[in-house]
Amino acid sequence: MTNKKIVLITTGQPSVNPRVVKEADALQAAGFDVTVLYSFFIQWAKEKDDVLLKNVAWSFKMIGGGQTQNKNTYLFTRLRCKLNNILSKYAGNKFLIAEKAQARAYNELLHAAKKIKADWYIGHNLGALAIAAKAAKHNTAKAGFDFEDYYRGEGHDEKTIERIVFLENKYIPSLSYYSTASDFITRETKLSHPHFNIPVITLLNCFPLTQQPNFKEKNINDNTLNLFWFSQTIGLNRGLEILIKALKVINNSSIHLTLAGRCNTDFTDYLKLNYAEILSNIHFAGIIPPNDLPTFASQFDVGMALEINEPFNRDICLTNKVFTYLLAGNAIILSNTSMQHAFNNEHKIGVSFAVGDVNELVEKINFYLNKENLSQQKKCNYDLAKNIFNWENESKKLLAIIH
Repeated sequence: MTNKKIVLITTGQPSVNPRVVKEADALQAAGFDVTVLYSFFIQWAKEKDDVLLKNVAWSFKMIGGGQTQNKNTYLFTRLRCKLNNILSKYAGNKFLIAEKAQARAYNELLHAAKKIKADWYIGHNLGALAIAAKAAKHNTAKAGFDFEDYYRGEGHDEKTIERIVFLENKYIPSLSYYSTASDFITRETKLSHPHFNIPVITLLNCFPLTQQPNFKEKNINDNTLNLFWFSQTIGLNRGLEILIKALKVINNSSIHLTLAGRCNTDFTDYLKLNYAEILSNIHFAGIIPPNDLPTFASQFDVGMALEINEPFNRDICLTNKVFTYLLAGNAIILSNTSMQHAFNNEHKIGVSFAVGDVNELVEKINFYLNKENLSQQKKCNYDLAKNIFNWENESKKLLAIIH
């Protein structure tokens, strides 16, 4: 056991940031005293937070108010953030303008972090980078940061990219390490910061084996093919359009698609207007709590990893979808983004199609109508997660850095 204290800081909420939760769980289980400081982002996630946080071993505190809690603080910090975003575009990024534009509750999170005397301060989300670095300096401690995404490659406008580059260049030199969520994000961040000689680790979005359900063999008499996709939001421009087109081309009533997440009306209107004939085979599951996703996914045959290759970050990321599907024992159909293509080439987790190619996607869906193809891939993926791609293995890299 250790009495070392670690503060994790995020400008979002725990229920929509599995990496924060998994890091907190791993560090607490390793004997560290962990506190998570976070700020409110959206009300539906607050309800999920209330359920999630009842069962965690670490400490936590929401900072900066919310829609129903410390509302005056929330409204004030929103206004301050908007004003600093305007200032950032017209007056530049100095004088803490960039920091306050990037994080709604910047002042409040920094104050809370400084008050906790810790050995490590680890930021998640770009708005938490400056907070972690400043709190560490204030308490003569170490700072780390997690690049879940390649922030300057997320398709922002020129002024926002200038702010991102400014913040990274200002605070990354004071870190003791940073982590990323894919090998290609690691490559790009190293290229962006060639002079910073600090440890860099790739922490894949794996999940703990405690969440792995029992393997489900497909019934020999079951002739359906059940596809599954999930995200926080079900909407357009997320890769779903090509899947819907492919299902219309196939026009097979035995193929079903289940979508989990918060569905917006633009998407349902899009379906009703263009794909009424296959609506009965598309099912909406609502929002599934993160810890329940692998078990929920295990009832389906094929997980759909439909990343698009624009903006650049989407081309080089490796999302939690892939690792959820592996843990659940799903076969996987992947779009051929750079990172997914490389990962699939190395580990053979499924079949892939060229981004935007409906006919090739049709071919891959039909491939899994063959029960032998499906059964072999499902078992292979389940074993990959059980033996390799799980958080118990992946978190060892983080623990080695912290120790």
